Amino acid sequence: MKRRTQVAFSAVLALVAGYLVADAYDLTPGMLTTRATVPDPLPYPSVNNGVSNPVLPSFDAAAPIPSANDIEEAIAELEADPRVTGVVSVEMSDALTGETIVSHNADQARTPASNMKLVTATVALETLGPDTTLRTTTKLSGTTVYLVGGGDTLLAAAEGDPAAVKGRAGLGDLARDTSAALKERGVTSVTVEVDSSLFSGPLYHPDITGSDTGYIMEMRPIAVMQSRNEAGAYTRDADLSALQIFADALTQQGIEVTVSGRETVPDDADELAEVRSATVRELVDFALTDSDNTTADVLGHMVALERGKEGSFEGAAEATREVLTELGYGLDSVVISDNSGLSPSNKLTTGLLLEIVDNVYRCDGCALESIASGVPVSGLSGTLDDRYGGEDMGARIHAKTGTLTTAASLSGFLLTTDGRLLEFSVLIDQVEEGTVTQARLAIDDFMTSVARL
Repeated sequence: MKRRTQVAFSAVLALVAGYLVADAYDLTPGMLTTRATVPDPLPYPSVNNGVSNPVLPSFDAAAPIPSANDIEEAIAELEADPRVTGVVSVEMSDALTGETIVSHNADQARTPASNMKLVTATVALETLGPDTTLRTTTKLSGTTVYLVGGGDTLLAAAEGDPAAVKGRAGLGDLARDTSAALKERGVTSVTVEVDSSLFSGPLYHPDITGSDTGYIMEMRPIAVMQSRNEAGAYTRDADLSALQIFADALTQQGIEVTVSGRETVPDDADELAEVRSATVRELVDFALTDSDNTTADVLGHMVALERGKEGSFEGAAEATREVLTELGYGLDSVVISDNSGLSPSNKLTTGLLLEIVDNVYRCDGCALESIASGVPVSGLSGTLDDRYGGEDMGARIHAKTGTLTTAASLSGFLLTTDGRLLEFSVLIDQVEEGTVTQARLAIDDFMTSVARL
């Protein structure tokens, strides 16, 4: 997909530390305790050209475009800011025309942190399809019931909630339907196993070790609410925990159950029942809004499997690159390492990220459309809910955040105070450890200054 410069028919845009800052939430210590009161966002100018997509703010097609010189001066101030100890890349364009306004180190690949999730969202939606769901099934061979993981790590322990993303499918429902199918066959005593062979390779990306593993679940294709304990920490052996929960639910249905362990389901096993996750579109929204690392890497593994590769970090990286290439994105200097952005080995350019943002803007009913509603909104939602709390910045930025200990990023859409909609990508890496929070604040001040040009 090459950047297009034609006028669009609609405006699109919607609505913590060890190695890392708590990138699972894109938070750093102290940010929540100093949170400012967020005022109601200002009303947007009405659209006077084309039809506004309801998920994005309206803009004024006649509003002035900030000058390149003014934005370049703001970039120079960002680079000179003592809070910025790293190297800066910035690219900005006008959404309506698609024309580049400024391009500063746009071809230099940098560690994107969770901006990697924009790439993952693109390949997942294009490859898996927005309406695809992930199946968790039970199968029977002899008197052994196999609980087969299909990629859903957000299972509810009991009943599923059709209105929820987390917990759309429930193991209690699966146990009920499995019990009914068993009783129809006259089977009332079974051994239960869990088949988690869908994913292969390491449970964590090789770059993620020690305390860093606290920011993501083991890569298992089945889990109840990502196997988090009451304190919110990830626990090990998510698949075995799910198996025990399922076994208990099956027992409550009147089936005598013996719990075994992990085993691959035989080819001749008969399917008994299934439950289905939220759609890929909804999972992408969750991964973007909450910057959920587990969901992003699970989606990467599922893309790999759909492309005929192993469901592993390596397979996911290969598949992600292949899909981007087929979609026409330029990948010079780009390195794909994982799909969550937790790996510091990822390298993206602001040029690539802005190309994705622009394609989201120009999407009219295409697979990428939901990315616009998934990215956080300044002062209002997700990982931007405690940022840009000033009187005139609420809801003006719709963008994906990114924070590691040595990198900070932000890519998406900016509505200027005059009403012009801009597309942008800001990447800062090689940040001195302990200063990334300050770098993020500098990015926020930079974006605010551009909005007011």
